[in-house]
Amino acid sequence: MNTLPPAVRALLQVLRGSEPDPPLSESERCELRELSDRTHCALFMTGGKTACPTLVKNAERRQRLWLAYDEAAAALSLRGIEFVLLKGFTHESDSGIEPARRYQSDLDFLCLPQDIARARAALMQIGYTEHGDAELSDDHSRPLVKPFTWQWRGDYFDPDLPISIELHHTLWSPGRDRILTPEIHEFWNRRTVLAIEGRMVPGFAEPDRIAFAALHVLRHILRNNASPSHAFELACALNRRADDPVFWQTWTQVYDPHFRALQTVAFQFASRWFGCTLSPAVERECRALPDPVQAWFQDYALSPLVNLVEPNKDVVWLHFALLPRRSDRFAVGMRRLIPLRLPLATERGDRLARIRYHAVALARTLLTGSRRRRPAAPSTASHTSD
Repeated sequence: MNTLPPAVRALLQVLRGSEPDPPLSESERCELRELSDRTHCALFMTGGKTACPTLVKNAERRQRLWLAYDEAAAALSLRGIEFVLLKGFTHESDSGIEPARRYQSDLDFLCLPQDIARARAALMQIGYTEHGDAELSDDHSRPLVKPFTWQWRGDYFDPDLPISIELHHTLWSPGRDRILTPEIHEFWNRRTVLAIEGRMVPGFAEPDRIAFAALHVLRHILRNNASPSHAFELACALNRRADDPVFWQTWTQVYDPHFRALQTVAFQFASRWFGCTLSPAVERECRALPDPVQAWFQDYALSPLVNLVEPNKDVVWLHFALLPRRSDRFAVGMRRLIPLRLPLATERGDRLARIRYHAVALARTLLTGSRRRRPAAPSTASHTSD
């Protein structure tokens, strides 16, 4: 960790349960506070405190989120629209993290594609409207938000932050990342009902919740938008299941080698970043990852975290290692290394900052690529090419 930027190094140390070493200067402590707030990790770092302002604000926001969920769930159920609640509340029991120390920004509902239009209409009837000028994801359309006058005041935990609802028609879109996950379509058929804080909430079965959490972490990393808070929650979930051979036997039987390998890449990040314990089954999956993937982790496992404060696109090389077809690597490389459109930004200064970011990251990535050791030939047991 000695080569990491001080704020990133300190963040990892604190989340692992130790004090920053070496001690931080005042300016570095300010950088750590800003980073932990921006990445929504601050709640994990409150220790035994129960009444700090951030926890109080988060408790108020959770109440608003539950009220929004109750209203939206009732509107969908009234019209006979089936749904599954994604992430958020449904992942709390898996990680073992106290709910008060989890941040949740919005509500995500998965509906069948043919029900999306009716679901959107149902939410609009209770006051929601489409927000923004463009879709933010391949998996869902524009977020739905009730009209608001709220303005950003520099507080990442502002309890008055408008609550958006995202209606997902799929869990993974292969068009952008060029990674196929056909098994993910079976999640819907295995859905269940979870008892959460006195409510019966439609959610995924337990192995599928872990799998989706892993894919969510991986997708953010591959898109150079790593979420350390989500990876930390995944690490906690892996810790809780490390000594549960029955769970991992089910996990191994339910998913094919390709799908297990994709999850294992995310498990590797959780382990490398936060030192969680991996079960023997996951350890075997880690050893079975293709040689280029293992070589990347040996040198660049922390690069997605460094990118939070210093631009780099080292993860492009990992993405290439996960794509067996040259045409897919070319498509991803063209989009990731040479953006063909200007980043969306409302202010000219923001746009210039994003252009500068891409330019610096591209230069560093090409330099990294030129210095990489040539990895050994891919294993004949490669999971990602099955």
